[in-house]
Amino acid sequence: MSDQTMQLALRDVHTHVDGYHILQGVTFDVPRHQVTMLLGRNGVGKTSTMRTIMGLWPSSQGEIRLEGQPIHGLPTMQVARRGVSYVPENMGIFASLTVSENLRIASRSQGLGGERLDWILALFPALQTFWHWPAGNLSGGQKQMLAIARAVIEPCDLLLVDEPSKGLAPSIIEKLITAFRSLKDERTTILMVEQNMNMARQLGDHLVVMDDGRIVHEGSMADFAADPDRQSELLGLSMEAST
Repeated sequence: MSDQTMQLALRDVHTHVDGYHILQGVTFDVPRHQVTMLLGRNGVGKTSTMRTIMGLWPSSQGEIRLEGQPIHGLPTMQVARRGVSYVPENMGIFASLTVSENLRIASRSQGLGGERLDWILALFPALQTFWHWPAGNLSGGQKQMLAIARAVIEPCDLLLVDEPSKGLAPSIIEKLITAFRSLKDERTTILMVEQNMNMARQLGDHLVVMDDGRIVHEGSMADFAADPDRQSELLGLSMEAST
């Protein structure tokens, strides 16, 4: 894959946490303006990969390059300033603050309004309905919408999202799929950890599969979705069975 088509590249990345060797030579690419799905069984290192990219956990070896420039070793704030936004598995919202206040804090200008906010509220109309509610009073799906809205209230080049569909009803998942497609149409590159195989199949262009801290497969999502034997071998399930 050429440098012109890569948004993010990891090369032989190792991460140690509390004496444990979590990432053991992770290497993969995230193509520009595509949705890359990072799949794998529980506990294989997917969240650790996201945290390492963001600088929340420092890598002990290897390279992480964004637009060809090294970002490994940078503090999280500097990674964010280079156009990377992150929605962690725990969503990272402020429960005691209102929807409006959560978004205002995430906005660099500390002000809300204009076309960007209109676009976000069109993606997530529930946020406008509960604009003055404390975020802790929202449903699980509404909290996830707020977490994503916070991450994209300022335009970003690369969005990292960790299991956005976890615990959500199918109707909410469909709304999230629509929102992520809209972000892709805006030419935002997305790297997503996801356990919902139907969502992964609908959204993914590129695919990376992890096992035991290493990458064991990388390629086209369409090809992987059409190969149930490969799915069973690498994930222990079939995408068809998970719909």
